[in-house]
Amino acid sequence: MENNVIELIPQFITKNDSKTPSLSRVCSNHKKEIIMIDMDSQEKNIEDRFACVDCISENPNTKYQTIENVNKQWKEYNTETERILKEYKNESKEKKSELFNQIALMRKNYNKKLNEISDKLISEQFLSIDKIQQSNQIKKISIQALGEEQLLKDLKQLIDKEKEKVSQSQIISNQINKDSIFKKEIQNHLESLQQYDQQDIQTSLDILKDISIEKSLIIQLTEMIQEIQKCGQKDENYKNQINFIKEIQELIDYAKKYQCQLNLFDQTITVYQQHVQRIEKNLQNIQLKQQDQTIKSEQLKSQYSKLQNILNEYANTFDNHSIELKKYCSIKQLENDLIKLKESNKNLETEKNNLVNSMQESFKQKFNEINDKLEQKEQEYNNMKEQHEQRIQDNKKQFEQDKTILMKKFEDECNKYILILLYRKQSQIGIQSKFKFKKIRITRSINQTRLNQQTQVRIRKIKQNPIRKSIFIINLLYYFQIQLYNKSLSFSNTYKHTNCQLSEGGKVVADTNNNGNSQYCLCEQAIPKTGKIQFAFQMISGSNFMVGIGFRDIMQKNNYQSCYSTGYGTYLISYHGYTYSHHNKDLYGKQLSFQFTNNDIIIIEVCIEHKYIKWSRQNNPQLTYIVQLDIDTSQELYPCVGVLNSKIKLLDNIPV
Repeated sequence: MENNVIELIPQFITKNDSKTPSLSRVCSNHKKEIIMIDMDSQEKNIEDRFACVDCISENPNTKYQTIENVNKQWKEYNTETERILKEYKNESKEKKSELFNQIALMRKNYNKKLNEISDKLISEQFLSIDKIQQSNQIKKISIQALGEEQLLKDLKQLIDKEKEKVSQSQIISNQINKDSIFKKEIQNHLESLQQYDQQDIQTSLDILKDISIEKSLIIQLTEMIQEIQKCGQKDENYKNQINFIKEIQELIDYAKKYQCQLNLFDQTITVYQQHVQRIEKNLQNIQLKQQDQTIKSEQLKSQYSKLQNILNEYANTFDNHSIELKKYCSIKQLENDLIKLKESNKNLETEKNNLVNSMQESFKQKFNEINDKLEQKEQEYNNMKEQHEQRIQDNKKQFEQDKTILMKKFEDECNKYILILLYRKQSQIGIQSKFKFKKIRITRSINQTRLNQQTQVRIRKIKQNPIRKSIFIINLLYYFQIQLYNKSLSFSNTYKHTNCQLSEGGKVVADTNNNGNSQYCLCEQAIPKTGKIQFAFQMISGSNFMVGIGFRDIMQKNNYQSCYSTGYGTYLISYHGYTYSHHNKDLYGKQLSFQFTNNDIIIIEVCIEHKYIKWSRQNNPQLTYIVQLDIDTSQELYPCVGVLNSKIKLLDNIPV
C-alpha cells in the first residue's frame, strides 16, 4: 500500500495553471504521466486505477476523476476523520472526568459514614468501660460503709426476694434494650452505607454505559429541587415549602434506592440462572465420570459417588431456598412465551386480514368478470334466439316437408322390423300387449318386402290403431337399444381375476387354473340407467357356471373371488339352481332358480329404473321359467360371470 500513496508534484516547483496536474509516477503500460484516477469501478486493483492519456483513450466508457478532484476528496476525508477523532476524545475525556468526580464523591461519602460508625462504636465502648468500673467499685464497698438510709433500703430488698429478682431483671432488661438500640443504630448505618455504596457503584457503571431515561429523569428531579431550594430561600414563605421539598427529596431517594435494588434483582436472577446451569452441568459431568469404563480405581468411583450425593443434597437445598426465584423465572418465561404467541397471533391476524382482503378483491374481480361474461352470453343468447326464431319463420315450410319425408322413412323402417317383433316371445322382449297373435311360421330368410296378406292386414291394423302403433314403436326402440348394447358388449381385460383368460375379441372368458374357487369377470360396459336391457350368455364347456350382474368397485376390493356372498356386490344364479343377492341375505344359497349346463343360453333382463333383474333359459322351453330379484341401484351395475374350470361366451344377438 505504501507504493500506492497519491503524491502531488512538490509545491516548491513553480505552479503552472495551464498544465494538467499529474502524479510523480508514470503509467506502467504507456510510460506517460498519470493525470486521472478511476474511483468508481468495482473489484478493481489499485494499480489498475491510474490512467494516463492513452489509458483514457483506450477506455472511453470508464469514468475517471482528475488529480485535483481526488486531492480535494483526500483532504476532506482527512479533515472529517480528524474532526470525528477530536469529538470522540472530548466525549471520552468528559466521561473520565465525570467518573473521577464520582469515585471521589464515593470515597468521601464512604469515609464519612465509616467515621460515624467508628465514633459511635468508640463512644459506646467508653460507656461500657465506665459501667464496668462502677460495678467494680460497688463490689469493693462493704455494707458497713453504707449510710443508715441506704442500709435499711438494701436490707429490705434482700428480705423481699421477689422484689430483688424483679429489680435484677429490670436492670438486665434495660441493658439488653440499650444494646439492642445500639445494634439497630449500627445496622442502620451499615445498611445506609451499603445503599450509598450500591447507588454510587451503579452511578459509576451508568457513566461508563448509556444512562437510561429513568436515571436522567431522577437527575432532572434533583436539579429542579436544588433550584427550588435556592429560589425558596429568598421567599418569605420558604418555611411552607420545606415539607414539600422534603417529600420530593424522599421520592428521589427512594427512586435511587429502587433503581439500585432493581439492578441488583436483575443481577440476582442472572446469577441464579447461571448457577442452575452450572449445577446441572456438574451433575452431568459426574454421571459421565461414573459411567466412564476407562476409570478402574474403585476408590475414585466411590469418591465420585460421594461427590454426587453431596451435590444432589446441595441442589435440593438450593431449590428449596430459591422457590420464589424459580417461580419468577417460570412466570417470566411464560410471559415471554405469551408475548411471542401474541406477536405470532397478531401476525396471523394480519395475514388473515390481508388474505381475506385479497380474496374479497379477487372474488369481486372474478364476480365482475363472470357478470360481464353472463351479460355477454345473455346478449349472445338473445341474438341467437332472434336468429333461431327468424330461421324458424323462414324455414317453416321446408321443415314441414322434411318432417313428412322423415315420418315416411320412419314408417318404412317400422314396417321392416314389425314382422320380427311379431315373432319374438313376449317375455324375451318385454312387450306388455293385450293383443294375441297366432303363430305364423316364416323363415328368417323371407324377403321383408314380400309380406303375406295376413301380416299386411295386421300391420295395417297397427297403423290404424294409435295404441298398437305406440306399443310397436316403443318395442322397436327397445329392440334397437338392446341390439346396439349387445353389439358393443365385451368382457373386460382389466376388471377380472388374474386366472380368467379372454379370447375371441373379449367375447369368451375361461378359467384354466382350477384352484377350487370361482373366478369372476365383469363386462367393460355399464348397464344403461334407462329402459330395459337384455344380454345373453352361452355355457360353452365345464360344469361350474354363475351368471348375473355386479358392482365393479366392490368386486374389485374382493379381488374378483368368492363374490357370491351377501355384501360382496353381486346378483347371481348358479348352475345348480341357487340364487345370491348382494343386499338380501335371506336369499343367500336358496334353490329358487332353474339349473343349467353346457350349451344352455341364459338371457338376463335388467331394468335400473324399476330395480329388478330376470333370468330365463332360452334353449329348453320345457324347463324354462323366469327368476326375478330386486336389486340395489345406488352404483353402476355391470354384467358379470363366475367360472371354475369352465368357459362362457357372450352373445352378440338375443336369440329368437
